[in-house]
Amino acid sequence: MARATGLLENMEGHVGGLTVYKRDGKSYVRQTQIHQPRRLSRKQLLLRERQSHNNVLWRALRATGRVYFDGDKAPYYRFMSVNTYSPVPYLKKDQLYSGNALLLPEMVVSDGPLAPISYQLGEVDGQPALLTDLSKAKASRMTLLLYVLQQKVYTFQNGTEMFLLSIKVEPLTAEDFVRVPSTLTSPYKDVHGTLALVGDRYGDPMLGFGLVRVEKGVASHQRVVTRCTYYERYTTEEALLAAAKSYGGLTGE
Repeated sequence: MARATGLLENMEGHVGGLTVYKRDGKSYVRQTQIHQPRRLSRKQLLLRERQSHNNVLWRALRATGRVYFDGDKAPYYRFMSVNTYSPVPYLKKDQLYSGNALLLPEMVVSDGPLAPISYQLGEVDGQPALLTDLSKAKASRMTLLLYVLQQKVYTFQNGTEMFLLSIKVEPLTAEDFVRVPSTLTSPYKDVHGTLALVGDRYGDPMLGFGLVRVEKGVASHQRVVTRCTYYERYTTEEALLAAAKSYGGLTGE
């Protein structure tokens, strides 16, 4: 074990044959030694796939520089703990090691003690929108960040695909929202009306969104909403068996 310096000091996870990790706020590096059985049970495969894929998602989120995960665990461990409800995609070992990642519904982008914002994708006057439960008065008093997740897919001449996930964060003000009349059917309908973010991108099937409230370094608990279904092709039995084969197959089958 040695202290990580330079470029490695700002990284975490597996880099080549090295593992970079944090302890007590300091970065350390050691040679990666993985002693895992080649053959897996279905349960072992599910756990490994979720853990490995969430590691890639964490790196994408951390790259934004806007990471808000509070609690009695370090942000990385808190992220891994709360992100256990999204679908589990089954990727081959080489796909995971190449940094492939999928945009998943219900991915947690922030976890803190502030009251959460409720939202869902819908329409306002025939235009795609992110409907929220915010009023103009509430939005005016809040610091709001919009996490925009984009699924990127590249297809090569040999038919193989690479699918990457990028995340960017946009600061918002109350002026970025459109007031939705209380006469509009909405899950958040009330006498004051609600606010919505409106635009073509909220209908894009390769984008996902998380609206986060931040105050004094802590945030609300927020999950991604998305129209993206690309991940579904990697949740099938065929995908599971292909992933298992890359690890040497399943035990008992």
